Amino acid sequence: MARSALAAAALLALVALAATARAESVAEFYRGKQIRLVIGYPTGSGYNIYARLLADNLGRHMPGNPTIVPENMPGAGSVIAANYLYNLAPRDGTVIGAINRSVPLAPLLETVEAKNIRFDPRKFGWIGSLAREVSIGFAWSGRGFDSFKDVQSREFLTGASSVASDGYQFARMLNNLLGAKLKIVMGYPDSASVFGAVERGELTGYFGGPLSSLMAERPDWLSSNKVTILIQIALEGDPQLPTVPLVGSFARTERDRQALALILAPQSAGRPYLAPPGLPPDRLAALRQAFDETARDPALLAMAGRLKIDVSPMGGAAIAALLDRLYASPAEAVAAARETLKPGP
Repeated sequence: MARSALAAAALLALVALAATARAESVAEFYRGKQIRLVIGYPTGSGYNIYARLLADNLGRHMPGNPTIVPENMPGAGSVIAANYLYNLAPRDGTVIGAINRSVPLAPLLETVEAKNIRFDPRKFGWIGSLAREVSIGFAWSGRGFDSFKDVQSREFLTGASSVASDGYQFARMLNNLLGAKLKIVMGYPDSASVFGAVERGELTGYFGGPLSSLMAERPDWLSSNKVTILIQIALEGDPQLPTVPLVGSFARTERDRQALALILAPQSAGRPYLAPPGLPPDRLAALRQAFDETARDPALLAMAGRLKIDVSPMGGAAIAALLDRLYASPAEAVAAARETLKPGP
């Protein structure tokens, strides 16, 4: 009897060992499944354009060729989507997301109230970014704003969706750091809504949106000289704007430059994609590899060309390393950046 029990136990051990050795592969897991791509902005936004471009091409490069299903979850400058991905989304690789490039620094720079932040950006599974972004400030032509110095001398109406958005944060930065006179009108859900308000004359122009969004959503504005770009809000300029000054050229002190370097660092990962924390490592690795292949795919690049948007990718591991570096910034640089972005009139 004892011998039979031992034999049975040994058999169970062998079965368990075989099951462990025969773990489900990534391709087997994804075959026949869908991956939801949660987009933290409405359908008219630049983030939506980029995310749907990725959705149209990513599945071909994933093991098992799952279908990618875009799903818009707008609100609070994509903070709602970030909180959902961190706390509620399945952690098995069937849900990924697209959020604002500045949201990962919100806990560090205190740009969003702590009670509304329910995520640690360093624990997300970063997949990659499709573009390095250069944000801009522009005025509708004929409204008396021909240079950034004009914005420093009289009131300029610009728009924003939330305190977490670049449209709000960069306007605050320019007011506090460079003496701009930007009056921020809140409540626009996305860049498309802001552009419409500019065209109708509700706003003088827009500060904080990326050049790629302007080119994708209103390509005729530049070609027909309907707008004048006044400043590049980035650490490095765009070759298409050789005569437009960089924000750094207006910095007056080393403290100013430290603040700019920290606030604008996320521009290098301008269209980021991420997964909830705790993904199985092999699935995160598969998502990262598939993203890298997709960003080089001729089909995606051809689609991007037709949309007139730039593709200048950054890998997921590089984004994670960037965040680790930024969160290890010297206390004086963090203090300068927080002071620069503080709310005010």
